[in-house]
Amino acid sequence: MHITHLKLKNFRNYKHVELSFSPQINVFWGNNGQGKTNLLEAIHVLSTGRSPRTHRLQDMILQGETYFYIEAHFTKNAISQSLKIYYDHTAKKVIYNETAYPHFSSLLGILPSVLLSPDDLVLINGSPAERRRFLDLHIAQIDPLYLFYLSRYYKAMKQRNELLRCQSHETLNAWEQVMAPAASYLMAKRKRATELLQESCSRWMKLFSQGEDLNLFYHFFLQGSKEEEFQSKLSAHWQNTRHKEMQYGTTTTGPHRDDISILHCGKEAKHFSSEGQKRSCIASLRFAQWEHMRKWIETPPLLAIDDFGIQLDAQRHKQLQEQIAHFGQVFLTSPHSIAPTTDHIPFQAFHVQQGQIDAE
Repeated sequence: MHITHLKLKNFRNYKHVELSFSPQINVFWGNNGQGKTNLLEAIHVLSTGRSPRTHRLQDMILQGETYFYIEAHFTKNAISQSLKIYYDHTAKKVIYNETAYPHFSSLLGILPSVLLSPDDLVLINGSPAERRRFLDLHIAQIDPLYLFYLSRYYKAMKQRNELLRCQSHETLNAWEQVMAPAASYLMAKRKRATELLQESCSRWMKLFSQGEDLNLFYHFFLQGSKEEEFQSKLSAHWQNTRHKEMQYGTTTTGPHRDDISILHCGKEAKHFSSEGQKRSCIASLRFAQWEHMRKWIETPPLLAIDDFGIQLDAQRHKQLQEQIAHFGQVFLTSPHSIAPTTDHIPFQAFHVQQGQIDAE
């Protein structure tokens, strides 16, 4: 799977740009603030329907314009395909191979991708919500049912919380019956995904750190329970805690409160690891994510690395360069031009300056 052609209109600092890509290594280089990261953002929006930098779609519209448009032509399963998205402050449009969809959530799974960014340190230093968001987006790209159950759970929980605030028992049982199977599905998928990520994470960390350990643990309310028990145990727990939760006016247990522990050499990376060690942990986590997605979808997902080179020190950076040819199609940004490591790998460099892009 690889993108052959990308068109942007009124996206960030790009009025109109069209690019053709190498099926393997693509480098966007230039000074900071020129628009390199905006190109990776556009690819991420195509993959996930959301930006890694803002929750506001209007932030991606070129100043003074009323809409943005992104179009990609790509090859997947040896078939040429197209994907177009449009947003104009009110309407969202997705057109996949000439079929229209009304929501950006429809993009999930069409062009699976992984983005490694300097902002990823929030996965270690940030709140549990950041780590849940990472898991949710990762799984949603490879499991079509996951987003359905995620939406179903949060909608039902919103209704349950409203009843708790109103001190009403009237339909609590009905909403809990909706929440329980959805929550069970979410927790089982998150648990399994964490276990699979752990296997690859440990291997990548040893490569980048000369043998240091990296471990992931999924923490959830039913720790130690069998998956087939999740639904019944959650239902029983919510029934038993209704009176107490009415005092808080909210649901206090469930997948909306879960977390992942990231342990470096047996200790919480958040509190004990240096900035360089944290970056190695994050790089290992993202490459593990890429490997897990590749196995699940049976084709290499896209890989994007923002500010290639600052994630790791010189030695680890060299090790990554040696591995990068095995990742399928890769998009890199760098303040400096990057030379291909071998003549045998298809390579394309683009110089980015003030929203203008020159292929080299």
